[in-house]
Amino acid sequence: MAGRIARSLYRGVAAVEWVPSDEADVFRLTFSSGLDPRYLKLSIPQSGVVEREVQLLPALRARGIPVLEFEYSSEDLGGAGTAFHVTREVEHVPGAELAASDPSAARCLAIQLGQVVRQLEGLDAAAIPGSGRWNRRPSDWWRPQYRALLADPRWPATAHQWARRILERLNSPPTGFGGWYCEMLISPNGSFVMIDWTTAGASWKGEQAAAAMEALAGFSATSKRDLVRSFLHGYAPDGLEPAQIAELRLWAIHGPLGWTMLHPPTAAEIDRATSDMQLRLSSDDPAEWF
Repeated sequence: MAGRIARSLYRGVAAVEWVPSDEADVFRLTFSSGLDPRYLKLSIPQSGVVEREVQLLPALRARGIPVLEFEYSSEDLGGAGTAFHVTREVEHVPGAELAASDPSAARCLAIQLGQVVRQLEGLDAAAIPGSGRWNRRPSDWWRPQYRALLADPRWPATAHQWARRILERLNSPPTGFGGWYCEMLISPNGSFVMIDWTTAGASWKGEQAAAAMEALAGFSATSKRDLVRSFLHGYAPDGLEPAQIAELRLWAIHGPLGWTMLHPPTAAEIDRATSDMQLRLSSDDPAEWF
């Protein structure tokens, strides 16, 4: 199917190489004509990610969000048999490499990411086609993970208290947009495009910002606080209000607790998540949380 779609769109297709991916089938296309490589992303059964991205990414791009630009999508090719999109190959420098080789470019990335996340959290998810919609189903939106945490006596009382707070928030309708897992293709100058919008849609203010701060902190052990402060300069240029700090803290605590509960955790994993939670409670400066 990938080969048929590729040859329907391009002449001189030399190779269609499968690239491992979690929630879609991705193929790198190369050409005998000398055309630069392209990436073809196909839907897989029971995923729906690509169908959503075909709608979502153009709408975000039209609003100035730096996402991949489609060269073609399933809307351009009738009878393709599946949802797909094609994008050009984009240069990429890993975030850790950028932070080590060009700290100034890394800070620029962090500031721009803060600005973009502030814009994202201000969007109305209902106005973005392909957005995930919040619901009250007990089986959705991290609710099973937090109920399992509350039923596990190995977690300390403080973790149980925060799990209840997070569950309460999950049961309240979100007013913003988020759910992006901070995957980026980064250029050497620090500009970037945001990829893999698997769960994007309705979300709560602060949720996306907390995830972005954690991603930036993972770039560098030595400059992580500088990167987080640069992010906050873009995200809240006039400074954080106490209510914003409270929201960022709640979602920053959700990070270690929620992800740890995606599978039955070991005692060591609980200890590590508890330590991360305590770090986020130790200061009102988010740069000190990581």
